[in-house]
Amino acid sequence: MNAISQTNVKHRQIILIEADTPFPNMAVPVLTLTADKVNQYRQYLGTEHSCVFFDASMQFHADALLAVSGTIAGGGCLVLKLPNQLTPSLQRLVQSLQSAGINTEFTKAAALNNYLAIYAREADNLAEYATSSQSFTATAEQANALKKLEHFDAGAVVLNAPRGRGKSSLLGMWIHAAYSKYKFTLCAPSKRQAKQIFATTGAEHFAFIAPDQLSSYQQGEHEWLLIDEAASIPSHLLTDLAIRCQRLAIATTTEGYESAGRGFALRFQQQLPQYFANILTLELYHPVRWGLGDPLETALNQCFCVYAAESNVALSGQPTYQHVHASELVPEALEQAFTLLTSAHYQTSPNDLRLLLDDPKQHLFLQWHENTLTGVCWVASEGPITETLIAPIYQGKRRPPGQLLPQSMCFHLRSKDAARLSMQRIVRIAIVPAVQKHGAGTALLQHVLSTLNANADLIGTSFGVSEHLHHFWVSNGFVPLRIGQHIDAASGMYSALYAHVYANEHSPAASADSDNSRKLVSDLFNRFCTYFPYQYLKLSHAQQLQWLNAWVTKQQREEPQKSQILHTYLADFAAGHIPFELLQPILAEAAFNTELEYGLLTHCAVNASSLADNAIEAGFHGKADLLTHLRALAMEALNSNTQT
Repeated sequence: MNAISQTNVKHRQIILIEADTPFPNMAVPVLTLTADKVNQYRQYLGTEHSCVFFDASMQFHADALLAVSGTIAGGGCLVLKLPNQLTPSLQRLVQSLQSAGINTEFTKAAALNNYLAIYAREADNLAEYATSSQSFTATAEQANALKKLEHFDAGAVVLNAPRGRGKSSLLGMWIHAAYSKYKFTLCAPSKRQAKQIFATTGAEHFAFIAPDQLSSYQQGEHEWLLIDEAASIPSHLLTDLAIRCQRLAIATTTEGYESAGRGFALRFQQQLPQYFANILTLELYHPVRWGLGDPLETALNQCFCVYAAESNVALSGQPTYQHVHASELVPEALEQAFTLLTSAHYQTSPNDLRLLLDDPKQHLFLQWHENTLTGVCWVASEGPITETLIAPIYQGKRRPPGQLLPQSMCFHLRSKDAARLSMQRIVRIAIVPAVQKHGAGTALLQHVLSTLNANADLIGTSFGVSEHLHHFWVSNGFVPLRIGQHIDAASGMYSALYAHVYANEHSPAASADSDNSRKLVSDLFNRFCTYFPYQYLKLSHAQQLQWLNAWVTKQQREEPQKSQILHTYLADFAAGHIPFELLQPILAEAAFNTELEYGLLTHCAVNASSLADNAIEAGFHGKADLLTHLRALAMEALNSNTQT
């Protein structure tokens, strides 16, 4: 194992530079994340670096900063490039660095080059030592964990720790100690990210499997499946493995900035007792990659509320409410609000704090009981979409950021009128656990609705749907308009779009728009109830939404203009504007209820097989070849209907 990964008592340094200061060329390996590479940060989870250059001068990716800073070893350095004008989130970051005792004055190019030249020589000496040193000594925490693992024969092992605590090294030591007794298969995001485990135990002691091979994994006798960086694996795939495996070990960080956010901690770990009688939970607290009390870790944790504790409160008195932008909150209130959002929602990440602070279209509703925060509702203003963008969105050519509701209603629901509406989207709503199921959530939501009554044509929300959440939103006047085609990787559930229309009572001139938006949602809800049962037949995990299908069949609704809808969807599919999945329920309903027959086009809509399987069955070269043929059939169907 290389020396840089051994227990390190050194703190890390941070150097701030201005936007026009270039990153110098280094003689030693450096991880450089510029604006065009920042979205690739996940591939560096599980790796280790002595120096990182991070460019935040064009855009600030908070998730990426926390992730890659956690890969810097003690004695290493983070060079952070900042814009000339700091955004509120970067101002908070700089203030947090100052509070941790870090010098936040900008370093000039000449001084930076001089420092890094000295640093490069030290890094060369460290690399030379690392080449000759292969010894590794377990920390007291790691040794205690190994002792517990020695007597754990089967079940689930959960290894939780912040980054830099030696999780991967512990997995490697376990393999090295027990490979004669068990077979080990390791899953990590990449072989490069498994390097630390390879270095600890040797590649001959375990087999490596990539995440995209997990769905076909079959566990052998006396075999452990180890998953490193488990929070980056979709939760529904982890659940499937829990059902199929007798020995499963999962290691993950607790910061919540990986691709699945906090879904791992909030969902999957809570479900483990359903699948395993024996569960061993291990925690590592003390850093091994850098020294205890590292100022950089302290500053980042404080800035992004990484480890703030949940509060225990009780309802007392009448609630009061505050409608505010996050940048206007005092630090204590901001941290309480963001901590509550983080603890309640699986996808909340440091980037969300950046968005709340920097984007004027994001705003918060806070619920207080006697000066104690009990609820938070995050709302985003969206729409209307610029007229020139509506056609490209409708045709599937554009997906403008910050327009989730109008964009989805325009494309997925084929409604250009929706794109012209002003909307308020409820991004997340969170209630302190101690006061849940006492009406606090409904009270907060109703306050939000009444406050926003005059500010938009429509209010909606999108979330991973469950029966419990469905009943909450429906009981507050929302209706489902769309269910996604595939399981969401982060939540393990189907995404849903719900909407609520309210009258604008403050302006007679606006009442016609409000009536139009109410009618639009009513029409889209009628359409959803008509066609969802046929979409349901083709969902890969349909049993997850059995309750919704039963609810839909009980709704009293008006029949939509089926022939017009069918013509619209056929034309859009033939033109290549929509995928077959959007046409499928429309066509299936027509086939079942009007005995409409379009040959292979109808066959693909009504049978249970996937398009890939249908392509094989029909003798096509693949799914793309079949889709080309189906679009041609749709055009023939349109021409046939026109002629008749």
